[in-house]
Amino acid sequence: MASLVGKRWGHCARDNVRRSAIVAIAMAAASALLPVGAAGADESVPVTVATDRQEQVLDVRDGVMVSRVSYSLPLPAGAPEHPAECDRTGYLRYRPVGGPEHSSAADNVIVQQPGAIGGAVNSDSVAANTVAAARALGQNVEFWALARRSACLDETAGFDYALRTGNYLDAVDYYFNGKPIDGQVFPGFKESQDLAVLDVMGMERVIRDQYEMMLFEIPNQAVRQQKYVCTGISLGGLVTGFFADWDFDGNPATTNDAGYQQCAAFAAQDTMITSDPVAIQNTPLLHDITNAIVGPTNDVVKAVANVGVLPRALVSVPMIGSRSFMIYRLAGLAAHLEPDAESRLLSHLPRDFDLDTTLNFMFSGSLPSFATNGADGSGSIRDFRFTNAALLGVFIDNNSGNFALFQQGVGALDGGPVAEKTFPTPGSVTQIPLLGGFLRVSAGSQQRVRPTDRNALYTWRNYDNVRGVPYTAPNHEVSDIRDAARQLGTGAPYAYWETYFPARLFIDIGAGYGGARSGDLTNLRYANMARTKPNYISYAGDGFVQQGVGIVVPPPPTAQVVTLPGYSHVDTIGAARSQSDGKPDASAQTLAEFVKSLR
Repeated sequence: MASLVGKRWGHCARDNVRRSAIVAIAMAAASALLPVGAAGADESVPVTVATDRQEQVLDVRDGVMVSRVSYSLPLPAGAPEHPAECDRTGYLRYRPVGGPEHSSAADNVIVQQPGAIGGAVNSDSVAANTVAAARALGQNVEFWALARRSACLDETAGFDYALRTGNYLDAVDYYFNGKPIDGQVFPGFKESQDLAVLDVMGMERVIRDQYEMMLFEIPNQAVRQQKYVCTGISLGGLVTGFFADWDFDGNPATTNDAGYQQCAAFAAQDTMITSDPVAIQNTPLLHDITNAIVGPTNDVVKAVANVGVLPRALVSVPMIGSRSFMIYRLAGLAAHLEPDAESRLLSHLPRDFDLDTTLNFMFSGSLPSFATNGADGSGSIRDFRFTNAALLGVFIDNNSGNFALFQQGVGALDGGPVAEKTFPTPGSVTQIPLLGGFLRVSAGSQQRVRPTDRNALYTWRNYDNVRGVPYTAPNHEVSDIRDAARQLGTGAPYAYWETYFPARLFIDIGAGYGGARSGDLTNLRYANMARTKPNYISYAGDGFVQQGVGIVVPPPPTAQVVTLPGYSHVDTIGAARSQSDGKPDASAQTLAEFVKSLR
């Protein structure tokens, strides 16, 4: 089936290219007749340079078809050496079974930028749930979960092999213990000097990829302005803010190519959509001063980064490095393949600084426990027994994990006694007025616990089976650990967590927010134009964004603002379609309702 779809879309791609050229000529000739926002008499119609559209169906699940769409968009001449895969980019496409075959025929298309380090699979739940919710409202809506270009460097061979064999240890031993797969030994994680290609995968590359794909699928600008809803989760919202304010042809006299002119509306998922959060661009003097200072500084920083002095990716950093994220992905793979079996993952992981520090941080219940890695008598995570599902829960659950950015409400520990955690902060400190909202960013807002019995085999109670658990409640457990495990354990074409997230993107955002509008940010020409369109903002009720960033940078006054009770930051894109009270995922439902209101 996949090959047939690929062939059919290959023909469609060629037809689409020819169609784009014809449409471009026709629209240019009749530009005076087009509605406001389309090409004026003195403007050309933006036409994509993307070619060779390919589509492969990956899954059909609960009325939603999931496929991978990719295009040929070669990196610029002179780009550092890179795999051929890096000359293509794409997304995961979610659409209703039986719905329109072509994106241009959908009622609306939601285009989502992923969060920091997140792959396209991050948004698997909210994408499928939104498509289903829209269908129930009588709408045929597509959801594109974009994959950054840097996903071309993802490590998936071990996952692909383990998913075939059914043995998660095949992947663990491939990545960490030198086990060959099909005669090949994992060469080790790349370091900064091996990742020069990330230098050309900053902000402009990320948003231009989005722009080209949007133009390819819907060549008519008037239709784009009616159908595309541009959105982002977490850092993806910031990227979407830059997209909205970018001048894609570099000509200040034209605006049809501007990012905000491609979207009917903007939607922020536990984030904000802006390229100028403190309104520097609103004051000419401040604009000039900051650009004069930050612009040249940005040029120097990037020149230094380009010779490898600054890290191009965080590889061996505890908690947020490539090797640490591999642990979370492998835990998901194990919980997907053998959820109820006693886990052997930790016994197959080597003992080294960044891995042990990551495990210690995620598991420790107190400062003395962390300082001694459990030698104070509390024990390290390797001293306890878990099923694979329970081990994953310990890493990511909002009542277990010690890092709010990774938390989801996926259930509760079972099978043995537990004790309350106070490291790095107790959940109770988030109740402190004003300051407590900002403290949520450390370890979340919920009470957290850890095992205490080294002989017990700890098991897991899923999100819809937590009644009677003293430290949580059903309305704070909204994500299915089976979904999380399947997503984390995904192999090709995209990983749940990017193996090598480009640090360049952080530099670009910092420079843009600081006022740089020169050098490679010259085309960041507009200021907060997303606010001129309909806006939707969903905040995680148990998250840290609304109580922190949402106070410092309030949403547009006309925005539809939704608070999702009991949701953590990741739950906004990872919640189960059906909640324990029988209601649908509120994140997807409210987004679908917002999109329908645009018609």
